Amino acid sequence: MQRNVLPWVLLAVAIVVAVTVLGSPASKVAAPAASTAVSVAPTASGSVPPAPTYNDPPMDDAQRRDLHIRVGHEACEEGAKRINELEGLSPTDPKGMRFVSACLRHGNVAWYKCMLETKTRPEAGTCNRRFLNSDGSP
Repeated sequence: MQRNVLPWVLLAVAIVVAVTVLGSPASKVAAPAASTAVSVAPTASGSVPPAPTYNDPPMDDAQRRDLHIRVGHEACEEGAKRINELEGLSPTDPKGMRFVSACLRHGNVAWYKCMLETKTRPEAGTCNRRFLNSDGSP
């Protein structure tokens, strides 16, 4: 009797899987991807607020050139130490490791030079915004 039931059970499972995968509307399939997107809350008037603007000076030719020259891990570690110092932490505090990882992905000479010249933590944030997150556009 078990031999006769097994093919029917497998057929039923296959049908359920097929209906679940093929029968679901596209909106249900796309829902998880949409939930990972960054959502911006509308303002009281119902419109989406504009992105913040910064009054950063435009990049000069040397900065634009340096933006495309990668730095090694030593420079990334020095930049992280500088950020730790500006935040009042010890230079080797593990909190700076997040900057090392960002620098290893996007670090460049323009960012490193900017970090050497910073005097305050907001200035260091400006360096990060301008040179670590930049695509090189003017």
